[in-house]
Amino acid sequence: MGRALAGTIATLMAPLVPFSIGHTQPAAQLGSQSVADRCTAPPRSSVADRPLLWAAPLDRVVTVRFVDLTLREALDEVARASQIEFSYSQELLPEAARICLRLERTPVGALLDLLLAGTALRPIVLGTSQVVLAPSRVLPAQESLLSRRPGVLDRVVVTGTPGGAAHRGSPFSMEVIDAAALQRANAGTLGDVLELAIPGIWTWSPAAGSATARYASIRGASSFGVTAPKIYIDGIETANPTLVTQLDPSRIERVEVIRGPQGAALYGADAISGVVNIFTRHDGTPTGAPTYQLTTTAGVSKTSFAPRDAFVQEHAFSARAGGRARNAGVGITVGTVGEYVPGASARRLLADADARLVRSRAVFTGTARLSLQDANASSGVLFEGADSSSARSAPVRDSLTGQDLVQYTVGGTVVISPNLRWTHTLIAGVDGSRVRGLSVEALTDVASNVSALGAQLGDADRGTFRWRSAGRFDLPNGNLLALTLGAEQSVIRDAQQFPALSDGARVGGIALGLTLTETPPLDRARWSENAGVLVQANYAWRDRWFVTAGGRAERTTGATRNTQQALLPMLGTSYVVERGNVVVKVRGAYGTAIRPARTLAPGGTTTRAAAYQATQLQPESQSGTEVGADLLLGAALSLHATRFDQRASGLIQPVSTLTTATGAGGRSERTMSYSLQNIGAITNVGWELQARTRWRGWTSAAALSFVDSRVDQLAAGYLGDLRQGDRVLDVPAATLSMIVGYTQGRFSLSTGVTRVSDWIGYDRLAINAAVANPTRGVEPTGPSLRQYWLRYSGITRWRTSANVQLWRNFTAVFHGENLLNEQQGAPDNASVTAGRTISLGFRTVF
Repeated sequence: MGRALAGTIATLMAPLVPFSIGHTQPAAQLGSQSVADRCTAPPRSSVADRPLLWAAPLDRVVTVRFVDLTLREALDEVARASQIEFSYSQELLPEAARICLRLERTPVGALLDLLLAGTALRPIVLGTSQVVLAPSRVLPAQESLLSRRPGVLDRVVVTGTPGGAAHRGSPFSMEVIDAAALQRANAGTLGDVLELAIPGIWTWSPAAGSATARYASIRGASSFGVTAPKIYIDGIETANPTLVTQLDPSRIERVEVIRGPQGAALYGADAISGVVNIFTRHDGTPTGAPTYQLTTTAGVSKTSFAPRDAFVQEHAFSARAGGRARNAGVGITVGTVGEYVPGASARRLLADADARLVRSRAVFTGTARLSLQDANASSGVLFEGADSSSARSAPVRDSLTGQDLVQYTVGGTVVISPNLRWTHTLIAGVDGSRVRGLSVEALTDVASNVSALGAQLGDADRGTFRWRSAGRFDLPNGNLLALTLGAEQSVIRDAQQFPALSDGARVGGIALGLTLTETPPLDRARWSENAGVLVQANYAWRDRWFVTAGGRAERTTGATRNTQQALLPMLGTSYVVERGNVVVKVRGAYGTAIRPARTLAPGGTTTRAAAYQATQLQPESQSGTEVGADLLLGAALSLHATRFDQRASGLIQPVSTLTTATGAGGRSERTMSYSLQNIGAITNVGWELQARTRWRGWTSAAALSFVDSRVDQLAAGYLGDLRQGDRVLDVPAATLSMIVGYTQGRFSLSTGVTRVSDWIGYDRLAINAAVANPTRGVEPTGPSLRQYWLRYSGITRWRTSANVQLWRNFTAVFHGENLLNEQQGAPDNASVTAGRTISLGFRTVF
């Protein structure tokens, strides 16, 4: 669990020490009483007797001492102490009420429960730092039937409970990375975000010429096409998760992650590897007046594959305006990366806009995002020769033009809370992408029998409509039932376009001909639909035992000739014990997830030159269990351990065939073709370990994962290179991350090391040599590819960021990436990434 989760559980369990509270009296009755007289002989409050199930941020612990304050003044003091923004109508506050109050280490939710007693106001959570005090329609006679816990808005997050229940009862592991952590680490890519102390997730650094992300694995192999998690931006599902790479940390509020198939019961198809929810900022400014932020950095990236080091730069500008109830913001980021191999420069532009309107019982949120990227032809991933000793020689030139990428997201969310029991959420939006061009890396992936995530050309659009209703019901003896109902409908448009390649378009002597048996033709748009309905129940018994059960029914049409249907169940339980500041939690969960088979889909199992025979493909699926334990010692230390055991079946692999024929003029012509084949079943077992500490200005986090991903059973008729008992290719056996941060006054520092180790991949240099010179080796096709397997020991990344506030609104920033200068070795011996990159710049707010 993330740092926010550790703080959440710790504060939820914080005991209330003795306190006193004065009577709330009208001013006319105070007369000449002294303040001391008005605050003596306090009555005992019932706050300590109520279940402490406060959702973030109302779980924050504060110490307050109010002496003869109005209710408005008291709320302002609570806001300052907790760093929470309260929005409310001043007319709804009793003007004559005076507050005398002393409380030690009390959750904000409990404090609001006490301050708002006797009023018609109830707290409604908007996000991680915003709360609306909204009027309730509940009649006094009904109040005893309802929990005084806050309703929660805009908490459709990856917590397994879309109504926004506290992390305390979650039966499976989850992570929350907040904006502060993103800013300290200067995380500019989604890969950087996911490697911030989240065990088991690793993204290979983008190779030259590629604008797509490539995920190593998430708890082992879940697909040979897309190992990426299902990604949402403000609740809107992305059409192609491999294209969501660049992020502006100053525009992100938080990122929430579920690993494994347990999240599929809520989030449906394609959540086979996990779910990532990216939430952008929707806050106002302290005074409501417009504020602006400008960040600019520039530096150099060291390289061994170009005549000179590459110049890198990034410039970001953002503006926000409005208060707590009505606000808007815009942001734009531009950046370039020079040629760290010849012809491998890249440019990018990110732009986004958001708006939010808060009413007494509803919140309206809109978001828009545009990403433009282009990368020149990547000539640096193929080298002359057949071994790594020749990799430093001049790269082979080619006639391809690199990649151009356009990605957009637009949509909105409406959250309605008619009463304290129910919260209704409607999300509608469209996400799409346009990809043009091929990189040499993608084509060599084809030559090495790896699904080419970056090789597809064409358009993809996904329109999504989601509805969820979450209800909370108090039961006798302090028990609680939360019920979630939901439905989702997605429409996907996929238009692949493969231009004809001339004889000059070759990779190591292979003519990339195009042979397709699938209909309709690829120059047409293919439409498919995905629909799902869900129900989930969460039961809490005396704030100790928690049980979660639910399921989702999925139906996919149009992706293949056959309709695909699946039922995705989920069951989990957890038990929490607390002794003072010590909290122990044990948990376990089971879940099932699918990825619908798509004969042709962006980022899926398509490859460039292919003969597809895939009309009878069934969905890929993964199911299994995870068990774990969490130990928290106040806010100072948290330890987490998780054991997972999952089985993936129906996985689809492109199996290659290399044929030789005599072409025009008597020239020998070699053509690579593919067929999609089910491989059988794969088992993924392993451990995930996490630790976090906090002491004064120091914070640290460490995560370690071990995974054993092996072929358990082969499907009949499979003709590829894997055998039963083999380790699955490109799945690291271990990943490690360690992050240390320090903040003191105007200075902050963050340094982190991540390492991935021990995986088996293809020797792409040897494959290239064998293809170019057929008489020198075994043809790299089908079962013969086993002879080109190579074991890779590992690679380490070290990154550091520092900020120094020179004066009030001007901060100097430093960022170092890949400080160990490792340019090769991940995921294979032919890919080249940017070397040691040092950037300096400044950030100012005005």
